[in-house]
Amino acid sequence: MPCKITVSKTLSGPDAGEGATATAHRYADRNRPEPALSSRKTMRLKSLFRSGTAMIGLVSLAACGIRPQPMTMNENITRAVNDRSEIQKHYVPLATPELSLEQAIARALAYNYQIEVSKLEITQQEKQLDLSLTNMLPQLAADAGYTSRNNNNSAESIDEFTNQRSLDYSYSEVPTHGTADVQFSWDLTDIGVSYFQARQQGYRALIAVERRRRAINTLVRNTAEVYWRARAAQAILPKIDPMIADARVMLDNSKRAADGHLQNPLILLDYQQNVMQLLRQLYQMRNDLVSAQIQLRSFINVAPGTPIMLTTSDEVLTARPIQDMAKLEEITLVMRPELREESYQQKISRQDIYAQIVRMSPGVGALGSENYDTNKLLYNNVWGQVGVRATFNLMNLIRGPRAIAVARSAIDASRARQIALSVSLIAETNLSAQQYLNSLDMLASARQTDDIGKQMETVATRATQAGAQSGADMIRHEMAGLIAEVDYARTLAQTHGALANLYNSVGLDIVPANADLSHIDHLTAQVAQSITSWKSGALPDMAITPNATAGSATPSQIINAPTALPPIDSHDNRPAPQPAAKGTALSQVDASSHA
Repeated sequence: MPCKITVSKTLSGPDAGEGATATAHRYADRNRPEPALSSRKTMRLKSLFRSGTAMIGLVSLAACGIRPQPMTMNENITRAVNDRSEIQKHYVPLATPELSLEQAIARALAYNYQIEVSKLEITQQEKQLDLSLTNMLPQLAADAGYTSRNNNNSAESIDEFTNQRSLDYSYSEVPTHGTADVQFSWDLTDIGVSYFQARQQGYRALIAVERRRRAINTLVRNTAEVYWRARAAQAILPKIDPMIADARVMLDNSKRAADGHLQNPLILLDYQQNVMQLLRQLYQMRNDLVSAQIQLRSFINVAPGTPIMLTTSDEVLTARPIQDMAKLEEITLVMRPELREESYQQKISRQDIYAQIVRMSPGVGALGSENYDTNKLLYNNVWGQVGVRATFNLMNLIRGPRAIAVARSAIDASRARQIALSVSLIAETNLSAQQYLNSLDMLASARQTDDIGKQMETVATRATQAGAQSGADMIRHEMAGLIAEVDYARTLAQTHGALANLYNSVGLDIVPANADLSHIDHLTAQVAQSITSWKSGALPDMAITPNATAGSATPSQIINAPTALPPIDSHDNRPAPQPAAKGTALSQVDASSHA
């Protein structure tokens, strides 16, 4: 096979011809193909082609398997069976059927799944914080490798000044050898950025705590409201079903009278219409009362249909006048978890500014490694090295100011949300206070209506016994009295719910967010102590302690626990108790302090 050699440099001197001829022969000999070697290269190329084709096929099959398939009906049935079994396994039965309000709230806090989810979220954020702290540690990496080639990595050398060969072809590395090393590096820029990222994660953990506070307060409010509705159901439901049966009998008798033309048809139709309206009201009341019992069982995590005897009975409330709404609004701005979340979010955005400033600074890092190589041609197979490296990414001077501007914009947006939310929460507090006071008026009216209904039942019974009216009229008056009784019970539940909503709107905690919810007896005692004032209808104490320090005081320490007052009946004409003494200014309370 012909081989054309072109020499591009003119040689001079007595050995020029010999040097050119020797070089040409050498390159010709090196480039002359050998049949055996060419055959081996062809086989190797074919093997590589087959391996590449097989690899592409495997990747294609894997790509087809990535597309998800919808769950089958059997899989959904299996999942539902497992979920139901898990739910039934986690039901916590009552020790006794008797259940007080504080026990219901304590069980809801201890066993409700929403509270458990919020606790797991805090745990998750704390684990993320621990993980982010490890990013500040230096990099320590171990590496090992193995290389093999089919020939030696030979090379010749050319003199820099004479442009002549200075060495013959040689190699300093065996074709097959292994390497191992342990590398250490620690960059100050990475440490600074990781530090501020860890602070961000710490604030996210505190946000999770505030969200748990909000979940606890919402659950306490809902449990208290549902408890009183279920308490009304316990007293009223045994009377509703017999009353519905009597109403059906009255309706059937009226229809027979109408069929027999025994009375004026217009009077009978009017009577039937009144009975049907009463029946519709009874059905609606029964549905509401039964729903309250179902919800209460769900809150306290007992199986549906579990018999419960509610023991708390509070038919009187103390109406403490609200004479300092401004102080109540201040407590709202201090204690509401939503506002604290926004404050922490601003701190998170501020850490972005600090991290960008660090990124814009030159980076200085220390390097070190311990190396090992099995190459037998090396004089030293084991060696260590250390160094210092400084880097400065000039593009960060362009990117950094823009990132800082984005972080400042996020802070401004969060601040605007916080102000808007503050206005909304102040309005919510005023609305909750007004609803509570209005519910007290409605409760007094409902009690008077209930008293009148009971008097009408007594008079109707005597009139029927004396023959002055029919039995149907007596049943109709009894139904009206029962409706008045149900209305009073529902209004009482709404009043207690309005009071619980007022506590929730202000942001007062019945238990701290970090309270131990595993010991049910201790938790019940703590809840009973906190809601003593609820039973008497006392409003939150609006005195703020002057010695609250940042980060050390719990919400119960910042806000004085309200003192229970002697119950005052709604009909009592005694003067209302004096409002709580004013506390110190809001500026003396750190808004970031909480349990």
